[in-house]
Amino acid sequence: MWRIATKNVLARKGRLLLSSLAVIAGCTFLSGVFIFSDTINDGIDRIFATAYQKTDAYVRSAVQVETDFGDPIRGKVDDTILDQVKNIPGVEEVAADVQSFARVTNAEGEDIGPDGPPKFGAVFNSSTISPWELQDGGRAPTGPNDVVLDKRTAKLGNIGVGETVTVTASGEPRKFTVVGIVRFGDRDGTGGPTWAFFDLKTAEDFVVGQPGKIDGVLVRGDGTRSETELQTEIQALFDTSQVEVLTGEQVIADNRDQLAEQFGTFTTFLTVFAGIALFVGSFVIYNVFKISAAHRSRENALMRAIGARSTQVTKALFVEAFAVGLVGGILGFLGGYGLAFLVNAGLNAAGFGTGESTLIITTASLIQTVLVGLIVTLVCATFPALRAGRVPPLAALREVSIDRSSRSRKRLAVGIAFSVIAAVGIALGLSSDAVWLAPGVVGLFVSLIAFGPLVVGPVSNLLTKPLGKLRGVTGSVAGRNAARSPERTALTAAALGIGLALLVAVSTFGSSLQESVRKTIGNTFTGDFAVTSSDAQSGGGLPTSLVDELNGLPQVADAAGLGAGPFQRMVDGKPKQGLAFITDPTHAAGLIDLKFLDGGWANVSGTDIAVSKEKADDEGWTVGSSFDVTFIDSSTDTFTVAAIYDDDFFGNYIADRSEFVGKRPPLDFQVVAKSAPGTPEADVQAAIQSVTDKYPTAKAQSRGDYIDAQLDQFTGFLNFIYALLMMSVFIAILGIVLTLLLAVYERRRELGLMRAVGTTRPQVRGSIRWEAVITALLGAFLGTGLGLVLGWVIVRALNDQGIDVFSVSPGTIVIFVVIAIGAAILAAFFPARRAAKADILQAIATT
Repeated sequence: MWRIATKNVLARKGRLLLSSLAVIAGCTFLSGVFIFSDTINDGIDRIFATAYQKTDAYVRSAVQVETDFGDPIRGKVDDTILDQVKNIPGVEEVAADVQSFARVTNAEGEDIGPDGPPKFGAVFNSSTISPWELQDGGRAPTGPNDVVLDKRTAKLGNIGVGETVTVTASGEPRKFTVVGIVRFGDRDGTGGPTWAFFDLKTAEDFVVGQPGKIDGVLVRGDGTRSETELQTEIQALFDTSQVEVLTGEQVIADNRDQLAEQFGTFTTFLTVFAGIALFVGSFVIYNVFKISAAHRSRENALMRAIGARSTQVTKALFVEAFAVGLVGGILGFLGGYGLAFLVNAGLNAAGFGTGESTLIITTASLIQTVLVGLIVTLVCATFPALRAGRVPPLAALREVSIDRSSRSRKRLAVGIAFSVIAAVGIALGLSSDAVWLAPGVVGLFVSLIAFGPLVVGPVSNLLTKPLGKLRGVTGSVAGRNAARSPERTALTAAALGIGLALLVAVSTFGSSLQESVRKTIGNTFTGDFAVTSSDAQSGGGLPTSLVDELNGLPQVADAAGLGAGPFQRMVDGKPKQGLAFITDPTHAAGLIDLKFLDGGWANVSGTDIAVSKEKADDEGWTVGSSFDVTFIDSSTDTFTVAAIYDDDFFGNYIADRSEFVGKRPPLDFQVVAKSAPGTPEADVQAAIQSVTDKYPTAKAQSRGDYIDAQLDQFTGFLNFIYALLMMSVFIAILGIVLTLLLAVYERRRELGLMRAVGTTRPQVRGSIRWEAVITALLGAFLGTGLGLVLGWVIVRALNDQGIDVFSVSPGTIVIFVVIAIGAAILAAFFPARRAAKADILQAIATT
């Protein structure tokens, strides 16, 4: 049987490759993620190994606050630490380290570097401890007007030594003269970030915004002490609750892990969609093996008749499944290399990558990809293989297999049972614990699969009459062909339906999210203008001096800066992170209409803060409750709850910005403003523009434009999700191609007889195409319905998070359906062409 199975595989090389296509497509996505992840991690390792190659110890603040977004916010240390550490025996060299926000704008007013990656301002160290090396013709910065740029930033902005640039950091933007260009080891930069280097005093005053404060101290030993010994001796000088010392290896690992975690989140995100593609592909793989087993029912029955055991027939099909999975996994891995190359090149071109162009291929990635391909294929082949082994010897007398799935009582019982599970799970998930949503959603998918064949027959028969009137015999044949193989048609439609359902669900969620945000901003933000900065997402923002200038304009009634204030408090002896939404309450009162349940803006001042109702309920706080906090500069204070509000948009805390002066990066992520009474809008906008023109990264917008801009951010993300989900739709369309090709092979005698009695080639082609249309319509119907249900469930589940408007985007859904049906018609082109060209005599031959 092993030899027979092997010969069967080798004799059907074309079918082997066709059967592998769904596996190849799914594994391509998966292996692309693996290779991309390995490449990114290798690039990160190289960057930090170079950055701290000559660092034996690193001194920094021990106080840091984790945030719900971006990197943790860490405190600063006094630059007096430099002299303290320098005097320790075994220390050869020390250097200040600053890595805070600084955005460079060239003489043409162009902001350098794409939005998103960090924009660093740093101290230039000409010592041997630094990985940055000056290029010919440049010098180190020596005064308040000097800056040095990395070569990549200089290239992006077409900037040379001697030219003038504007830099925006913690204070008002300033002009600097470029006095040098540096390279990072043998590279032009560190990938996505841009770098601007200053002397120590300028970096402290302008970049950090806190004179005398730096991020840390780089230490190089003289070789008489190990890294661990240096760490121990330096740490002995300081309180471990305020200052921590890392070895060179530890600081490399710490920085690498932080950046790798960010990219890891992205790769995990991609892996989820690779899993979805494989899930959709599993329908196709199962369908292919089911049809293949049905085609060989007579062959398998003859094997049984001459003495083959049931297990031997089953094992023979598993051999073919193993070959399909192996070929699909290997070819998918090769395809993943190309996909990873495109993704990596795209990220590097957009400024989000590490700059590495050589892809890293590991044995683990190859093994994982092939294993996934094999496991998915073997699992999908299990039921067809078992069914093939149970074929009775008398089946050798039958010409064709008969599909009775549309009359299966077991299938009906399973469908009803999982429909009940779906209903109960969703009801409990929405009313009590969200964990119940998992079995509810699984129940939806399983019931869809179970009911599919039961629905396909009646729907196909229902479509037969109108198709017969519309397309004559072509339409009638197409409808009957779809109806007589309900399980095959249902599974093919289900694969397309699931891909389409996910697209519709994401579209519905996105539309609901946008409308909820529009409602929230519209109801809460009562100002007329907003000033934003795209750098807020990469650790930057707007200098706090901007809002002060706006409040000095006679055309502006009120302007309030909105920022983030980190702190931590001790709960049961453990630090708990907090992040306050900070602003000037006296100005915010006229610009932000917050739903206060107790107290109001007038009660927020100094250490008197407002907390959300959810947070107050969780902690058992009421107005008058207090708690101790520690800020990132290690200072402490006591906050008193002075007001309670009910609004998820503003987080858990709202505090007076005056309480955070010197205790946070001096940047706002947004400024809102209101026109002075009786002042024309155009005059107000012109006045605001006169201020923002001095801040290159600031963007002033009217209320309507601001709201639209916030919604546009979601649009880009949704388009990215759609692009990823299209891989699943592509696999589903591939399933239609494979199913129709196998169906054409199965019906070759029937097609030959049709041609013999006068059916024309266009009619044969038409019947195949209309069968594809019927399959696509079934998939579109199931997918749209399931997608709307999933979208509704997601929105309801997130109702407490502020997504309280259910909205559907009919235009987007129609586009998806049209694309699916159009793709199905194109998918039928080759099978239809092959069917029409079938040799009549060969097709009807009996010997």
